[in-house]
Amino acid sequence: MTLVAQFLKHPGDLEIFWLAGFRKTLDHKWQTLAVTSDIDAGTLRKWWLPMGLLPLLAPGYAFIRGCRSTVPRRGRAMPLQIDDVGAGEEVTSAEIPPELYSFGKRKRGVQRLLRYCQGGMDILVPTIELVRYLFLHNKTMANTLMRPDGIMELFCPEEPGFQSNLHLRFTRGMPRSCLSDAFVSEFAWIAVAPEGRRSWDSVRDRTVGRPHVSLTPPSLRESCWMVRAVEWEETILVLEILSMTGKRFPCDVLRYSHPSIRKTKPFRSVGAKQHHQDKDGAATTVEPVNAYDPEIDVTATGSRANARQTALHVPGKLGTFDRIVPIERVILEARPPSESSDDTAARAPSRPQRDRRNPRRLRSAVSVAEEDSSDALPPIEFRLLEPAGPDEVGELEPMMTVIRLMANALPTVQVASSLCLLKPGRAFSLIGRHRRPCLTALFTPKTGIPLVLLNVDHSGEHALSSLALTYRRPCAFREIEEHLAALLGGLVDAGGHWDTDAVRKWNDLVMVKRLPRVLRCRDRLADADYLAAWAERLSVRLGFVEVNE
Repeated sequence: MTLVAQFLKHPGDLEIFWLAGFRKTLDHKWQTLAVTSDIDAGTLRKWWLPMGLLPLLAPGYAFIRGCRSTVPRRGRAMPLQIDDVGAGEEVTSAEIPPELYSFGKRKRGVQRLLRYCQGGMDILVPTIELVRYLFLHNKTMANTLMRPDGIMELFCPEEPGFQSNLHLRFTRGMPRSCLSDAFVSEFAWIAVAPEGRRSWDSVRDRTVGRPHVSLTPPSLRESCWMVRAVEWEETILVLEILSMTGKRFPCDVLRYSHPSIRKTKPFRSVGAKQHHQDKDGAATTVEPVNAYDPEIDVTATGSRANARQTALHVPGKLGTFDRIVPIERVILEARPPSESSDDTAARAPSRPQRDRRNPRRLRSAVSVAEEDSSDALPPIEFRLLEPAGPDEVGELEPMMTVIRLMANALPTVQVASSLCLLKPGRAFSLIGRHRRPCLTALFTPKTGIPLVLLNVDHSGEHALSSLALTYRRPCAFREIEEHLAALLGGLVDAGGHWDTDAVRKWNDLVMVKRLPRVLRCRDRLADADYLAAWAERLSVRLGFVEVNE
């Protein structure tokens, strides 16, 4: 759960509407400007937030009771093909048709977008979203982005260019909890691959002193994207990039080390916390039975230094490369006992306060701002990257096409769809080494009574029905979010079987209906006529189109 204290104090739930540039504060810290929309009132409000929060701020996501929603409210998931990412034309936000994304009477034309012309469509990508996807994989990377040569503080310098055997030696500036195979791969591309490093450096060079964010995009050829976007006529506005192909490893073998990843001693000093390594090579703190919920304070101007800070797992994007290379975590020799207590005192957490609404949980204020020795708040990190193969969305892409066809055929129905990853914990959560994705589609007709369609990737011969949640009356997005969380959590807990009892207590509000054997003729999934027939069939079965006798 990612809770933002200041959003919690707001009287209503908020949606991230737009991201609008960076600024440098008087104490030389960097902030990003986020514009939110009140979900009930529709009013817009500006928030200057720490750069460290930017990895979580994708337009369309809601913050319900201060917590980031599992699924977004705006946009539809769709695949895109970009011939050359580096060939985008930089334009201003004045190029966004008001019918596609309305800013009301507010000034437009300040923020920058990259325009790509593909197959008769204009694809508009906000530069800040491309920066978010390519570089901001956690809080530390976001806080480093605008500092001069900031990335050099995170690892021992390596000569840019291809190396057969690359060893990344991270410093204490990089939290140990960030070091998964997926993140180390992305960091190697940013720090060592010439194309990635040139693009990273360009963000600061082209943004400092300007009201907009700009960059030199990397030249990624024949790049396949999975995005969440809004569409009107021949224009697509990308709200969030979920995956992108075209990046190449700068090595044949990738090794990495960290000052805190060392051989263990048969004892540990008093007060030191226990750590363990997960399957992906990242170190995480073993939480006590009475764990605490971190509450991010966005007004904090700094945070304590802590190389072993806790990382919240918030899957947000998939990392893809041209091939798979061996990745090895190097374990350093143990330090002498006199040096082993390095930052134990700094790691001691502040005493958390109990959450009155949930007395078994504790709540503790944390910060995503840059490190500052004068600040008392402990830091928190994020882990957004998930490893992905070349077919990271499994068998869900045909269903995305079906939903897109339905949206085009139902002009009076608002349609939002997105991909999410099932929570870990059971074998069903995985397809090979990758998390199993789920496609959610929210249909809201003029009556305001929503309908939600759930379709989980059934790779691995799982005969899992699609599920439709039909509501009996208009309801708030926070209620829909609660129902989806219960159903998807129950699906994993039941080992891959829908647990409709999970929403039985809401029977007066929502009715759950199974839709078996949707798009099960696998040899016809590339057949446009077959997909069009299913779009028409689902429109009828979900009650959007009446059948003429």
